[in-house]
Amino acid sequence: MTDTPLNRLVESDARHSAAIHRHDQGQLTYIERGVLSLEADGGIWAIPPGHMHWIPAGVEHASRSHGQVRFWLTLVPEGFADRLPRHTTVLEASPLLISALDRLRGLEPNDAFAGPLLDIIAHEIHAGAQDAPGIRLPAASKMRDWALAFLAAPNIKTSIDTAAAGVAMSRRSFTRHFEREVGMTFAAWKRAVIVHRATVRLAEGASVGDVALDAGYESVSAFIAMFKAVGGRLPGDIRRRAEA
Repeated sequence: MTDTPLNRLVESDARHSAAIHRHDQGQLTYIERGVLSLEADGGIWAIPPGHMHWIPAGVEHASRSHGQVRFWLTLVPEGFADRLPRHTTVLEASPLLISALDRLRGLEPNDAFAGPLLDIIAHEIHAGAQDAPGIRLPAASKMRDWALAFLAAPNIKTSIDTAAAGVAMSRRSFTRHFEREVGMTFAAWKRAVIVHRATVRLAEGASVGDVALDAGYESVSAFIAMFKAVGGRLPGDIRRRAEA
């Protein structure tokens, strides 16, 4: 337990870009509007409105917005940070979590009400910690270069044979190494990357139809179904909330 309330800072209606850096304190960031890309702990996230990310102290990370973004962040004292996940975590922020953080900022140091609020915050963060796993990239240089290029312009029609040929590997060897390094099948990773890129483009103002066609889908409804299955929400929701 810490007797020092968490601090709250605000950046409003602005574009944001931060090169690779680290903090001495842990950091919670809540996205109210727009989409923020985050790279940390070997993962990449496109974080939509209504979501929060937790970055432990000392973890190198980089972030940037896509269009205007409104967010607020909380710097977490060491004592309380020990109660939160040890790794970077992205989750959908529950109304209870948002309210507890907002209430905490108005308290004086050593306020007796801080303890129960911190209990709520820790519980809600752990409860949602598995909500949005990051997209992992292969560590091997050739595979990583290929993955980064795919990340910039993903297409559902790209086959595992095409990917293997792009890094001069056999299909069997590529499959074994890729799944070991990213922790999922190539097909699942490909869909996750498409949702990541689509989230960014929708936040920047692209239409759902254009995003679907650019990702190689001949049917917009098929794209919407895939996006909902992987991302947990409809692509139209991302665009509406980014523009709100």
